Amino acid sequence: MKNVLLISEATLKKYTLINDNMDGVYILPAIQMAQEVDLDNAIGTKLNNKLKALVKSGDITNPDFANYKKLLDEYVTPYLAWQTMTAVQISIDYKLTNSGVVRNEDDKKSHLDYKNSAALRNQYQKYANAFLTKLKNYLLSNSSKYPEYFQCEDYQPAEEGQLCSIYLGD
Repeated sequence: MKNVLLISEATLKKYTLINDNMDGVYILPAIQMAQEVDLDNAIGTKLNNKLKALVKSGDITNPDFANYKKLLDEYVTPYLAWQTMTAVQISIDYKLTNSGVVRNEDDKKSHLDYKNSAALRNQYQKYANAFLTKLKNYLLSNSSKYPEYFQCEDYQPAEEGQLCSIYLGD
């Protein structure tokens, strides 16, 4: 279900600093990366897949799944919005071409230098991390509503990478 997006381009533009005229060709891969890598690591593959299945089927609006709708609207969406802002900045500034990595430049606009661009990405990452903390705290406080949160996708040991969400306490 990699083609199911939990946040739309329109929602991203509504709640963040992304300009309305930014092309979706830059935004959609950033949303997918934030969702498939960052969100998946944060909430686990099972819960991420559950949310995508509910969105794909349209059942997310069914009153029986109101808790998942709340999770998506109030916690996942803000996190994904700012995590996408972190990811999209690199894709709009730099492109990989046959001649190597190039920087997009326009005669009528001035671009941030790398240091300021990194500082901006770090600020967006701080926003995303704040929403991630809220998301995880909500899931821990309401774990009975989201049994997928503590279920692993694969119980086989892996050399690297997180297989599921595990709370180790403070």
